[in-house]
Amino acid sequence: MKGVLGLVVLISLVFACSQSESKKPDNGRAAPQRKMAEVSELAALMKQIHIDAKDWRQQLLGGEVVSDSLSIYNLLVNSTPTDSTVTGPVYRGMAANYQSKLNDFLTAKEIDLAKSSYNNLVTACVSCHHEYCPGPVPTIKKLYLK
Repeated sequence: MKGVLGLVVLISLVFACSQSESKKPDNGRAAPQRKMAEVSELAALMKQIHIDAKDWRQQLLGGEVVSDSLSIYNLLVNSTPTDSTVTGPVYRGMAANYQSKLNDFLTAKEIDLAKSSYNNLVTACVSCHHEYCPGPVPTIKKLYLK
C-alpha cells in the first residue's frame, strides 16, 4: 500500500513541477520558458513499480517473505502513457498478467516460492517492455534474483 501512496505523491509532484511561469529578467525582455520534461502517468507508475520491486528484492535477499495486497491493474490500464499507442487488448493482457504474477508473489508464504514468484513478476515486466518500451529492459533484468 505504501507503494500506491508513493505513486500518488510522485504523480502530484510531476504535475506541480510541470507547470511553469515565464519570468522577465531585469531588462524587461521575456526570458525563455523552461519546463521540466513531462513524465506521463504511466511512466511515473513504472518508476514507482521499479522502486517497489527493488525494495521487495532486498526483503527477499534478507529472507523475508513479502505479504501484502495490491491491485495495480486499473492503474496500469488507465494511466496516460507517454506513447499513445501503448493501449489495446495486448497491453491490457500484459497488465492482467502482471497483476496475476503480483498476486502470486504477494500471497506466497514460503521464501523459495516467494523468490520464484518474484522472478516471474520480473519476467512479466520484461515481456511487456520488450513489446512496448524496450529501453528499460537491462535495468529491469537487474531485479532478478539468482
